[in-house]
Amino acid sequence: MKFRKSQKSFNNIELAPLIDVISFIVIYFLMNATLEKNTALKVELPRSSSVAKEKQKDELVITVDKQGKIYLDQNSEAVPLEGLTEKINGFLGPEKERDPKKNKVIIRGDGGASYQVVVKVIDAVNAAGVSRFNLAMVKGTSK
Repeated sequence: MKFRKSQKSFNNIELAPLIDVISFIVIYFLMNATLEKNTALKVELPRSSSVAKEKQKDELVITVDKQGKIYLDQNSEAVPLEGLTEKINGFLGPEKERDPKKNKVIIRGDGGASYQVVVKVIDAVNAAGVSRFNLAMVKGTSK
């Protein structure tokens, strides 16, 4: 008795496992790309057990780095402390014409920044007539 060996050609590629692997890779990169916040300056924020909500479109973000330099929003140029009140007024508009709900500032102070510099920034914010401000921090326990 003679048996015939059937020769199967492997011309077909299984698409289902290939699609699964590609979809997992795409999901992985999408998750990692969207979880990082886009900020121009990297500062290590202090940690707290509670965190305020994210920046709104009409809020001004003031960043204080470790060296005590002050930056507005995503501008890469440092602002002198003496001119900070004028810059705040330039961003938010004249104090009398501001909408009270849009009169907000977020202060992002690096954990290694001088406390005195952050207090001076808060004084400049108050001098500009800002009614509300938040101190940004990262949720978690302190190191």
